[in-house]
Amino acid sequence: MSLMPQLSSAFQDDAPSAVTFLGLYGHTSIVSLGCGSLLNRIDNHIRLMAALNLTFYVGIDQVSEVNLSPTALFSDPKGMEKLLAGIYRDEPQRFREALQVFPFTWVEELWNLPCAAVVCQRVEPDCRWEDIIVSMRPKLVLQEDLHGCERQQLRGRGYVRSWLKVRGYDLQPFRPWPIFPGEKNLVLWRRQDFDDEEVEASRWKVLHRLGERFIG
Repeated sequence: MSLMPQLSSAFQDDAPSAVTFLGLYGHTSIVSLGCGSLLNRIDNHIRLMAALNLTFYVGIDQVSEVNLSPTALFSDPKGMEKLLAGIYRDEPQRFREALQVFPFTWVEELWNLPCAAVVCQRVEPDCRWEDIIVSMRPKLVLQEDLHGCERQQLRGRGYVRSWLKVRGYDLQPFRPWPIFPGEKNLVLWRRQDFDDEEVEASRWKVLHRLGERFIG
């Protein structure tokens, strides 16, 4: 069964608040801060869900309504449907059960609520969410579509940049224009106490540690 025609039924009017939901399920959720009025191009978010074995995809925004376009949800629909089929044992349409969206919700309401991962896309200028993100203690923080957007600076806040996990999770920028050499319009932060075995095992360990110290 195809995933796309099924997703329109994902959102329900009787959902609990984001605060209530994340209080219960934040530890197994990836949270998109300021997801916008239309969910789209969430391929990398699903890759992180799969890598961390998470249960829920949570989108929050102050807008009055959060919708999705089945044709715009993924940049690579076939690839994502295949990935979801592997997660949900050949029933990719079950992903709709993982989707939880909360309009009329400000990022500031999420203070100290747990979550496994955070995503920031197309963040408007002057939106500084570092304190809130740190209070949520996510293992990973993904920032995407950085051109003209506010970039959250987590250096020195218990997080380091992780290039190895970008490659390991096969994260693909959907607008891959470099801002600086080696950077392709996304940044992935790793909480310092979360799983850095790939750094320890790398032959370039010293260079990675220097990069974390001076860049990340």
